[in-house]
Amino acid sequence: MLDQSINLLDELDNLSKIHWLEREDIDAIFEDFAQRIIVSLKIDRINAWLFNMDKTAIVSMGEYDIRTRKFKKESVINKKDFPVYFKALEENKIILAENVHTNRITRELIKTYITPLGIESLMDVPIRIAGELIGVICFEKAGSKKKFTPKEQKFGISVSILLASNLEARHRRAAQIKLDKALHEKDLLIKEINHRVRNNFAILVSLLRISKEKGKTTDPKILLDEYEQRVISMIKIHDMLCQSKNYTSINLSDYLKELVNEFKKSHNEISHEIIEHIDIVNCYLPTKEAIHMGLIVTEVFLNSFKYAFLKSPDYKLFIGVKKDSDNSIHIKIGDNGKGFDFDEKVKQNTLGLNIIKDLAEGMDLTSKYPSLKDNIYEFVIMQN
Repeated sequence: MLDQSINLLDELDNLSKIHWLEREDIDAIFEDFAQRIIVSLKIDRINAWLFNMDKTAIVSMGEYDIRTRKFKKESVINKKDFPVYFKALEENKIILAENVHTNRITRELIKTYITPLGIESLMDVPIRIAGELIGVICFEKAGSKKKFTPKEQKFGISVSILLASNLEARHRRAAQIKLDKALHEKDLLIKEINHRVRNNFAILVSLLRISKEKGKTTDPKILLDEYEQRVISMIKIHDMLCQSKNYTSINLSDYLKELVNEFKKSHNEISHEIIEHIDIVNCYLPTKEAIHMGLIVTEVFLNSFKYAFLKSPDYKLFIGVKKDSDNSIHIKIGDNGKGFDFDEKVKQNTLGLNIIKDLAEGMDLTSKYPSLKDNIYEFVIMQN
């Protein structure tokens, strides 16, 4: 008798020593797992199935047939095709069919599953975690009929519990890894935000110092308006980072469009005179470089508003962004006012121009400044 010839409890103990969480090849693990059980129960097939997300089907996580010595997975059995069988899984602790052709529960499986595989008898044990049905493990005999003994039934249930506990442990470990990753990302994010805030304050302090040393305007309203615009260009960075959930880089096209819109709101009197041709280019700048570029654009706009608007009856302010064939990004900003010698003006310690030059030199780009011929700034960002 089988019950006397083998010790199923010893075999179950062997199975429990297979560390599912410590080996990378889950398919090989299942094959090892299946071979042990097939030999112990003297059956021909073993397979384990788990429900999909919406519980409309079960998908095999592993199928092993001793006759072919082949392993496969990801077969699908739809619930709508076998309602009796699926209902039995929900209601029973174990499904036993000594003759699968006459059993009420398994008859609907004959055409598409039982006959093609030559199955004669089966023992199917639902897999549950915390009482919830998550799948089934199937022990199948081919070629001849088999009656599963009470000891074998207990063994099958124990294997189901063992499999469920391993699956639960895997889910817990995956959840823990996900949690650890989230905590690590949160820690990095907090550090990044602190670093960014410090940098932003440092930039503002530098601008204030330059303003004290080189600024010619003493009107508080003008000064506050200008700094409001500079602060807005930095705030927009944080808004866009939060919206995109990308905490390290900014889409240049989107950012410049936002800056132009904010400038129009703040300077309504010239909003209709601002011409923008900002192409959607796939260019993401690190936050520090994005802030520099935003401040450069802001300074050019402020200077144009202060010095060209009142002097040009047909005043136009424009900004354009496009990608060249070599993947470089070209940014063109300026107005139709009278040109000037940029380098000569910088030597005169003009506040806005010094800010533009200092910020541009802090970036990896090619710069071209206004001349006596035109009042246009051009910046080229090379991309890999």
